[in-house]
Amino acid sequence: MRNPLELLPQLTAAFDPILSRVWLMGPGDQCPTCALREECANRTRCLHLEASAGLTTRLDGPFQRFPLGARAMGDVVARSAPFVARADLASLGLAEPAWLRVHGARSFAAVPLPGAREARGALALFSRRELSDDDVLGLSAIATLLAHALDDEPRPLREIEREAIERALASTRGRVSGESGAARILGLKPTTLHSRMLKLGIRRVSPSRTTP
Repeated sequence: MRNPLELLPQLTAAFDPILSRVWLMGPGDQCPTCALREECANRTRCLHLEASAGLTTRLDGPFQRFPLGARAMGDVVARSAPFVARADLASLGLAEPAWLRVHGARSFAAVPLPGAREARGALALFSRRELSDDDVLGLSAIATLLAHALDDEPRPLREIEREAIERALASTRGRVSGESGAARILGLKPTTLHSRMLKLGIRRVSPSRTTP
């Protein structure tokens, strides 16, 4: 069965990402050589870079481990709350100012991957456009999808995708397009969502039949 993190490029494509990445909680295994060790208050656990898409798929480099609570990235997991920045990205300490400028980064967003008692990791990306609050909601839905896909008892990706779409449709009372539609929540174009629904055999929920 495929690793669900392999779907990262497809899942985040609608957000015009320069670089999208997923970190998962793991042991503090590289403390002596970690580039961020001076910012780490708890060296028993940290975030491990497990997936990267966009400009690079490499999992090494200065951010292959991230301390809990450090900078905006570590704070997202420590607080289990989303973060979005639309200005002054260089001040976040997540990329070199020259890198941000060369690649035209206009915003950054990170959302936690939910767990039973605490966040199990985070999904983050730099975008070429200004991410809206609805975009952040869409990223959170994707993070939840990935968290379910990484359960101890993995399920087929087709089943996981179907569940994510059905949940989004239920929350919008069957609406696919528009500002409050399921496509916006999932970060997809309405035509793309319609296509996925047809392939997965998902029927649109009628608002009149939806339980309040």
